[in-house]
Amino acid sequence: MIVKPGWHLAALLLLAGIIVGGCETSSSVTSVATAPDSPKCQVAVGTPPLIAAEGGSSTFSITAEPECAWTASTSATWISGISPTSGQGNGNVAFRVAANDGAAARDGEIAVNNSRVRVSQRAPCRYVLTPAMVNIAASGGGGQIAVATASDCAWSAAADGDWITVAAPSSGTGNGTVSFTVALNTGSERTGSVVIGGQRATIVQSGSTSTPTQCSYNISPSTVSIPATAGAMSVEVQAQSGCGWGAISNAPWITITSAANGTGNGGIALAIAANPGAERTGTVTIASRTLTVTQAAAGSLTCAGTIAPPSVSAPATASTGSVTVTAVATCSWTATSNAVWITVTAGATGVGNGSVGYSVAANTGAARTGTVSIAGQTFTVSQAAGAAPCSYSIAPIGQTAPASASSGTVNVTSGAGCAWTAASNAAWLGVTAGATGTGNGTVGYSVAANTGAARSGTLTIAGQTFTVTQDAGAAPCTFSIAPPSQNAPDTASSGSVAVTTTAGCAWTATSNAAWLTITSGASGTGNGSVAFSIAANTGSARSGTLTVAGQTFTVNQAAPAPSCTYSIAPPSQTIVSTGGVASVNVTTSAGCAWTASSNATWIVITNGASGTGNGTVMFAVATNIGGSRTGTLTIAGQTATVQQQQSGGGSGLALAPLSRP
Repeated sequence: MIVKPGWHLAALLLLAGIIVGGCETSSSVTSVATAPDSPKCQVAVGTPPLIAAEGGSSTFSITAEPECAWTASTSATWISGISPTSGQGNGNVAFRVAANDGAAARDGEIAVNNSRVRVSQRAPCRYVLTPAMVNIAASGGGGQIAVATASDCAWSAAADGDWITVAAPSSGTGNGTVSFTVALNTGSERTGSVVIGGQRATIVQSGSTSTPTQCSYNISPSTVSIPATAGAMSVEVQAQSGCGWGAISNAPWITITSAANGTGNGGIALAIAANPGAERTGTVTIASRTLTVTQAAAGSLTCAGTIAPPSVSAPATASTGSVTVTAVATCSWTATSNAVWITVTAGATGVGNGSVGYSVAANTGAARTGTVSIAGQTFTVSQAAGAAPCSYSIAPIGQTAPASASSGTVNVTSGAGCAWTAASNAAWLGVTAGATGTGNGTVGYSVAANTGAARSGTLTIAGQTFTVTQDAGAAPCTFSIAPPSQNAPDTASSGSVAVTTTAGCAWTATSNAAWLTITSGASGTGNGSVAFSIAANTGSARSGTLTVAGQTFTVNQAAPAPSCTYSIAPPSQTIVSTGGVASVNVTTSAGCAWTASSNATWIVITNGASGTGNGTVMFAVATNIGGSRTGTLTIAGQTATVQQQQSGGGSGLALAPLSRP
């Protein structure tokens, strides 16, 4: 079989494309010969580098004979800006790649004649932080955040608050863990974060519930040199009561084996791995202080001896002791205390066999452990707790009580033998049980009913304050009505009364008279009104009452008008011409009103123009200088006639009585 030169070159290019295409992390060129090219116009293409997830620009080269033309194009929508798209002979083609916002890497192609240039783009790095939120007590402490991402994704960590410290190492690639410590919080709750790979883990620290304490910290020891062999050690922390602290190892060969945080005085235990190589130094951050550990190189000559005993238990009282050192005769060694309450009193240095004397200070607090480094070994002192001073706590620390009388209890927690008392600081609070006690106990108390505004009072129990907040009592109901009374005619009528009181106050309305009837509002709550009807009065004037919201409402009803008849005497009189004074008597029933008026200018009423019941009307008649004349008076609806003689006339004559109109 004879292979033409043009096909031979195409086969070589295809083989090269297949070899390059086997690498996932780089671009490759695939040449596909769809038809034989002339031997002189074979096109060879270069390989562009792997494109970052955020996109960018890149180029690849084209190698061809000067007279050979070529074109470049792509069907991938995320590859653009191919320039130039055609040419002849050798050349370079530039292109742009858009950012990859998907979850996986992607590949595309640029076709140059019968060759293919593979363009590969990384997937974007995504980071997941666990947990996304960490809660830290006001006393401070430490924590860790796990980072999950692809193996080739790099990240770094930083805190956005000066009260959060990120421990080394603060950067990495792929999955990892970030450790941090949080300082004591003497104020209100605060929030910060640790930012890793652009993602944020929120740190929430509780606010302080006690008086702020100015915290200072010391550690002992702060530096230590240890042999290449694996070992253990402890570090003492000194801090004020209530001051929190945390510890983070900054070296993978130093491991914290005890609790990594605490409050007040305390300590941590460390395990040191054997050193397989050269001398190394690592650090541990404890209570914002740095412990530096220098470990000897593997295989280095060490004169570390043995000690006996390796540990001791000491009483709470002050004590002393000694440790025997066994070492090669030419080996020198030292003894150093790692706890301020343990003092090396003898044998701080030595050569060969020897002994170390030490003293232990009295312990007035909790049990504690400290160490002494002797000839490269750790001597441990465990001291018993001292007689702790009495401390007291109560639970609950307060109670809300209803307005009605009630009672409750308070639990007291204290050390055995610690005495306490309970007393009330408010007249309405009483101690009913447990006025005195020793150790744990219970106090009973009573709360009197409250008839006024809400109030607070306290009990002092074991030196602690217990607060009782009592609800306001129900205010006494008061009522008023308007109007308080009403005058009514003798005919049937009606009326209403307005009631004013506090919301929730109930009231009723009742009639105390048979002729008064409540038509609405017989009962109510809060403000309201009462309607009533009044029957017609056929007798004398009368008064009746309604009781409305405990108040008295009075109705005064008039009597009907009486049936009155009237008579007058005399009904007529004759008056001499010279005039004079006369009278007319009125007879009627008591209470019957009447009036009197003159119908003649020469007759004037001088008394009794009006009256009630029986009465008399007085009138005067003027002198007549002319002929006889007649005039009238209208009295109680009757007509009284007055005749006056002419001037110079004789005695008057009586007139016949007039009938009533």
